[in-house]
Amino acid sequence: MKSLKSLWQRADRRLWVLSILIGFVVTWLVNIVPFINRVERFAVFYLLLYGAFAIWTGFTLQNRRRCWQAFVFPVSFLLAAHLFGPKYSLYFAPAYLAVAYLAWSMVRANRNK
Repeated sequence: MKSLKSLWQRADRRLWVLSILIGFVVTWLVNIVPFINRVERFAVFYLLLYGAFAIWTGFTLQNRRRCWQAFVFPVSFLLAAHLFGPKYSLYFAPAYLAVAYLAWSMVRANRNK
């Protein structure tokens, strides 16, 4: 129990709240709102918004040695996409994780020069 408490104290709460909010709540809203069609959902939300958020996640984690917190957004998105979204949206979760990891590793590589 002590290790969970220390883990929670070291975690970036803003990142966790935003990741769950955008990953689960926004995905749920986008998929149940009737006036957002499939093209808008794919282009605006799945590519632009979530891609930009994955990049932001990587930049936010630049001061951390380990980037395990980058899993929060893809996992919450995967859960919401599985419950509410179309089948093709499940493939975006590993892509968002890869984008966040690439952003994290690029920032760390530039910082170590």
